[in-house]
Amino acid sequence: MTEHLTRRQFLECSAAFAVPIGWRLGRTSPEVSGAREQLVLDLGPHCSLRESVSGYAAVLERRALRTDVSSLVRCAVLIVPAAVEIPPQVVRAIAACLDRSGLVILESGAGFASEQDFSRHRAVLRDAFQVHIESPIDLWPEASGSAIPYVNFTWPVAAQVRDFSRVAPLASGVGEIIARVHGLVVGIKRRFGRGNLIVLGSPLGPALWAGDIEARQWLRAVIR
Repeated sequence: MTEHLTRRQFLECSAAFAVPIGWRLGRTSPEVSGAREQLVLDLGPHCSLRESVSGYAAVLERRALRTDVSSLVRCAVLIVPAAVEIPPQVVRAIAACLDRSGLVILESGAGFASEQDFSRHRAVLRDAFQVHIESPIDLWPEASGSAIPYVNFTWPVAAQVRDFSRVAPLASGVGEIIARVHGLVVGIKRRFGRGNLIVLGSPLGPALWAGDIEARQWLRAVIR
């Protein structure tokens, strides 16, 4: 798969539409509160967008960031940003969180993955979570004229989030559709075990990092 839009170009576009710098990393007050432990799992080399990790960590505060899977044993909200390769221990950690009635947001990083990595990514989503993901599609050429592509979220609140990059469409019919862009399904929510699994085929983390207000409002609503 060829990357027609590079990560750097994507971030430059996103930054052009960011809200004032006070929303950026390092100057963000705590936005998500509650008794449930909320963690962001940094997959390191298996994450295709480092900015996505930074975005989620900024909203949940940096102390929510984890790299050690063993520390996820008791979390009630688990976010896995821009995942490409999902190692078996991470699959088990996700399943354990869901089995405890937890919430997992699994953000696909397939849009910036190699063809070989994408094939493995697709197989794990299918075999472990019964979620079917399609080959990434460039959003920008699909936009008419100079129109900006927006991902339209419908649950738990309505939100429109700009996405200048590539999205990996998700097959409909498995769970509830919660986000679309250009008619493509890019967000689903489904019961898994006793918990709820949200899979995003469009990366939300970079929008959080850039200070997108609606992206932050949507994430806060999901967790609360």
